[in-house]
Amino acid sequence: YSSKFAKRSKNKREELLAKATDLISNPSKYTKATSYGAASYVTNIEFDKETGEIQKTGKRDYQENQITIIYDTMWNGTKHMADAIASGIRQVDPDVTVKLMHTGITDKNDVLTEVFKSKAILVGSPTINGSVLNSIAGILDQIKGLSFKNKKGAAFGAYGWSGEGVKLIGDHLAKAGFELVNDGLRVLWNPDQEAVEKCVDLGKEFAKSL
Repeated sequence: YSSKFAKRSKNKREELLAKATDLISNPSKYTKATSYGAASYVTNIEFDKETGEIQKTGKRDYQENQITIIYDTMWNGTKHMADAIASGIRQVDPDVTVKLMHTGITDKNDVLTEVFKSKAILVGSPTINGSVLNSIAGILDQIKGLSFKNKKGAAFGAYGWSGEGVKLIGDHLAKAGFELVNDGLRVLWNPDQEAVEKCVDLGKEFAKSL
């Protein structure tokens, strides 16, 4: 392992994801040869056996039986919320795959791959200076750019003063084409037992809405 290798690998993944996004939007530009590498990020690709041209490509409304919870945290308040929401989802639907993605320590391409696979996502961040953490703002912009279809979403987060973060996340998800399941949930500071139960209930309600 080396930092140079890690940086090179990350840049390569970013290039392939960008190419995969363009592949979905403009399949006629690519053949089996020119789509090499990027095709592994896209499901349901079919190539003409003789010409190598792409006949069919993955859809932006692709989904598996998966819910992804995306969050960043400062003092673990939003992390505790994410864990409790995941617990509520699993109680209602033990068969669904629940992925928790901490954007502060997870490569954004890995997060976007899980969003692509999911039928619904929840996004959480504490409110910082009237906004959300940078990693969440960045991933929301990336999600909007990918123009996903027929996916549901909701927002959550901890706050200390104003608590605008949850509404901001919800607005971003709506603009990105996600159907909001509810108005989201915000919790003051680190969640106490009552707040944790509200998070569990949010997970249950979210799972039932799908």
